[in-house]
Amino acid sequence: MLQLKPNLLNFIKCEVGDGTTASFWYDNWTDFGQLITFLGVAGPSQLRVRRSAKVIEASRNGAWNLQAARSVSGQSLMVALTEYPVSEATCGPYIFLWRKASGNYSHTFSSKETWEQVRHRSLLVPWADIVWFKQHVPRYSFIAWLAMLNRLPTRDRLHRWGMNVPISCVLCSSGVESHAQIFFECPFATDLWGFLAAKFIPNPPYNLSAAASWIASLNSPLQANTTAILKLLLTSVLYHVWKKRNSRIFIDTAFTIHQLRIAIDRVMRDRLLSFMGPSLHSSLLLIYFSHVSHMSF
Repeated sequence: MLQLKPNLLNFIKCEVGDGTTASFWYDNWTDFGQLITFLGVAGPSQLRVRRSAKVIEASRNGAWNLQAARSVSGQSLMVALTEYPVSEATCGPYIFLWRKASGNYSHTFSSKETWEQVRHRSLLVPWADIVWFKQHVPRYSFIAWLAMLNRLPTRDRLHRWGMNVPISCVLCSSGVESHAQIFFECPFATDLWGFLAAKFIPNPPYNLSAAASWIASLNSPLQANTTAILKLLLTSVLYHVWKKRNSRIFIDTAFTIHQLRIAIDRVMRDRLLSFMGPSLHSSLLLIYFSHVSHMSF
């Protein structure tokens, strides 16, 4: 089969039926794709088949009726057509089939299978399950994803882009604001993350990649619920640190570490309460409350 560039015609194929409706040149009914593309603009004159012809017009008396091939591509088509039955009135109307991931064609369309064929696959990053997990909050995970990729518009990046902005951290004023500094070298962020994460496992790492690896390492079945809580906690902290950073810059809103701890604790409780199914949310809530119920903010 000729390998064509990815486009819509690669994912649909026409069963010509009685041949009275399917286009000879423009419908994808052979393994060569569109014949006008395969043979070129000279194809209609070479085969003596007009550009607007239907498939039925390329046959006569139950056999293919085409001019002798004058190119390698034309010869390939002639050979291939010996495997295609000539259209008959009893064959019914034409239909379109959708290509599956297996390469076979089906009457039903699947957006998932089509997406799997067109997407560019990259190696799975080790922190993928830390950012995107079953209990995630979409807006929290989105900010966490950008943070992991170093794509948030931190002041050091804005400065490198040529923007005339201060480069000091707006949360602590003690260093150049970068992804590494704000997550979690900044004393404000360090205090927030360390205070909350240490309630579950002592001595949490104060580096974003290391924190993600640390959570991922807790992969035993007995630690599954704790891992889910820590994923939610990490993405919540990242989101709220970034949100408060923006609040200080754009609307000059003052807040304390105490207020932020309470805010994150509130969203953690609300999220854990929102899960459907008594066994899931009760077990997660039980673990969370067992660690923070006596916590002084």
